[in-house]
Amino acid sequence: MKKLVLILSIVFLLIACGEIENNKYKIIYHDNGSTSGFPPDDKNQYESGSLATVLGKNTLEKTGYDFGGWNTKPDYSGDYYNVGDKIKIKNINIFLHAVWNEVNLYP
Repeated sequence: MKKLVLILSIVFLLIACGEIENNKYKIIYHDNGSTSGFPPDDKNQYESGSLATVLGKNTLEKTGYDFGGWNTKPDYSGDYYNVGDKIKIKNINIFLHAVWNEVNLYP
């Protein structure tokens, strides 16, 4: 009985976090330290194996930086995606973090 309760609790948490939603997954965009604006909000739900188009920055801005695309890790150590790239959906939500490139004011 304890195992069943544990399994049901885990499934409930996964559903609450959006990890399981009729086998549909989301791309969630994070500002990653922007100073103003909002990241895109992809309302689509994707099936595993489908391709999704990576969105633009929406209204995100960061003082002293140019927007440089998206990365699966906030420290840019993950997979990099340009706006318009196709990303393959797997059996999990995808989190993309804004990439910020410092503007060189003195060439």
